Amino acid sequence: HHTFFEMLGNFSIGDYFKEEAIEWAWEFLTSDEWIGFDPNLLSVTVHPEDEEAYVLWRDKIGVPEERIIRLEGNFWDIGEGPSGPNTEIFYDRGESYGDDMNDPELYPGGENE
Repeated sequence: HHTFFEMLGNFSIGDYFKEEAIEWAWEFLTSDEWIGFDPNLLSVTVHPEDEEAYVLWRDKIGVPEERIIRLEGNFWDIGEGPSGPNTEIFYDRGESYGDDMNDPELYPGGENE
């Protein structure tokens, strides 16, 4: 899973950076021109110390704060080479895939359906 394309928004390859990668990912997932997901069914995770990504998701993209989850595990590292905080986007497939509020993994990025 350590591919060249896994974390393009975390470092510059070409002439773009985190802000553009976040904008492009959101456009790709929510625009009717591309995938067309309902933005209200998407949540994002960020590393707790990555305030830049948090602010971009909240202020630039408009994701509500309750759907921006800070996770310590949002750090990409393969040992040698590029590494750093990352952000991920999750699609909520609905309650039929899990709605047990006692499940400690019931959050975007958790080990759940």
